[in-house]
Amino acid sequence: MIVIGVPTTGSIPVKVIGSIESVLLSRKDVVPYYIEGSLVYDARAKIVNYALQKGADLLFLDSDIQFSLEAFNSLIGRDTDVVSGLYYSRHKPSYPVAYKTVKPQTIFRPAKIETITEIRPYMEVAGAGLGFCLIKNRVLKALPENVNPFEPFGGLGEDFCFFLRLRKKGYKVMLDTTFELQHLGEYGYTAIDCEG
Repeated sequence: MIVIGVPTTGSIPVKVIGSIESVLLSRKDVVPYYIEGSLVYDARAKIVNYALQKGADLLFLDSDIQFSLEAFNSLIGRDTDVVSGLYYSRHKPSYPVAYKTVKPQTIFRPAKIETITEIRPYMEVAGAGLGFCLIKNRVLKALPENVNPFEPFGGLGEDFCFFLRLRKKGYKVMLDTTFELQHLGEYGYTAIDCEG
């Protein structure tokens, strides 16, 4: 079973609902789960708990990411613990939401985040956005109980902090770039909008 977990502030664009519907029409082992709230790290933790209760793998989907059925099938077809699809920031200049370096802030230095510069079809990264990210159930089970693995620290967002915690436990974060996602804003941002 696969849970598509969507944290939202209350609305989801029709294009994203259409993406989810295309999966639900083609597969009987997928369950959507929506959590509304303003604290995304808290919503993500609740989604993880739901996936654990169901004994399911978890596909995090941000409420502004449009995807195709082919993209979904590519991601779940990967035999890896954690794999994210590549999408681009929704402003100009746009950049890939995947990182070769993620280091938290300390009292001695500011947080350091470096965006990937080379894109290969399937590659290891230090972190990525959680907007279209598959996490296997075995990884969810390994997360510590009574601790929110998304809670921000060191001047980083919840996604960076989650991947730092996973990598500390020895898990790799993989990036699948073999399909295109649209990050919905003024329009659907893709690689065409990326400068660099």
